[in-house]
Amino acid sequence: MRTAVLAAIRLRTIRSFENRMEECRRLCEACGIEIVSEIVQNSRTADPHTAFRSGKVEEISAAVKMLEADCVVVFNQLSVAASARLAEAFGVPVMDRTALILDIFSLRAGSAQAKMQVELARLEYAMPALIRNQDEEESHERGGGTVNRGAGEMRAAGLRRRYQRRINDLKKQLKAIEVQNSHAKKHRNKSGLRRAAIVGYTNAGKSSLMNALLQVTESTAGRVNEKDMLFATLDTSIRRIDYAGRAFYLYDTVGFVSDLPHELVEAFRSTLSAAADADLLIEVADVSDPEWPVHTEVTEETLKQIGAGEIEILRVFNKADRYEGERDPDALYISCRTGEGIAELARTITERLYPEEIRMYCLVPYDRMAMIADNVSLDIRVIESFEDGMMTEVCGERVRALPFMKYRIEEEEYENRMGKNE
Repeated sequence: MRTAVLAAIRLRTIRSFENRMEECRRLCEACGIEIVSEIVQNSRTADPHTAFRSGKVEEISAAVKMLEADCVVVFNQLSVAASARLAEAFGVPVMDRTALILDIFSLRAGSAQAKMQVELARLEYAMPALIRNQDEEESHERGGGTVNRGAGEMRAAGLRRRYQRRINDLKKQLKAIEVQNSHAKKHRNKSGLRRAAIVGYTNAGKSSLMNALLQVTESTAGRVNEKDMLFATLDTSIRRIDYAGRAFYLYDTVGFVSDLPHELVEAFRSTLSAAADADLLIEVADVSDPEWPVHTEVTEETLKQIGAGEIEILRVFNKADRYEGERDPDALYISCRTGEGIAELARTITERLYPEEIRMYCLVPYDRMAMIADNVSLDIRVIESFEDGMMTEVCGERVRALPFMKYRIEEEEYENRMGKNE
């Protein structure tokens, strides 16, 4: 196991710093890195050249030498230039948050597609640093001079071309895999089965939820791998769920994280597209984590980035057995560990995917007429006005018509009213 000094700049703009630091520690753990020391600099701004102030750079460097650390992990995002300067000052490799996540993804990649996606993200992230290092080597060869740069520039350009060719080749291969996946997707579409995707912050319990649903519905599909670790799942798993006379496909997707590197979002777009193609998103949040509101913000912002922002979301609070706070009566609370709420969730998913159609007459009070305009997903026909309200016919999915239930009238009353009105 590698050892590292964890260094951070506590800027005023960073909210929930302690929680973000704990997440960084867990990222190190997931990457197989043991933290031997932590050093924090409180500052309004980061130094433009080395991120840390000179005194703190010396302190980190001394800690690295004394503890014989293998690397330095920096909590903050670093520019290519700052990362190179710090590595030179410390004498060991420097990893910022993006590099750390890329390393984790490299370790976790199992399928050929995931491995190519990781390599693509790593190349796009690392290419600027590689080009910069090449330029610096050429500068040393010239003795820092500014003449006769032709050969050096050609070498840098050649390096850039080689990496760009590999990037283009990976994109073509991933596109081919995407085409293959689209054929499989069309086959699933022909089955007429709806699709639900489990999404959420990393380590919220998505894979555990899939296994819990497989168990409670007694589905024959194999269980998925689950670990109490960040980014345990990189490849999308698909299972068929049969429940209450209905069947649907359930997708387990890669977890999201705050400040997910742009390179990873782009590289994993084809994997994340499972969420964009779903009929229903099951957003899992760890209710025992006080940061869950931030995590849901991150999840929903990432969903927007991949074109899944308009899909219906069913929010589920996992790890309810560890939560002692007040519960929202309109939310679903579950525990994959104890099985609490899993059967109810299975019913809710099925109802959302295959909603029951309803047709009813309602006498809507005049002070509630805005309901008619607000519920555009329902077919609402205004029939007649009465002293105590507007007679309407409401048709559509039962779950969406629930707000009108309190104003529902029986067929006999409807006929009596309409007969008296003639």
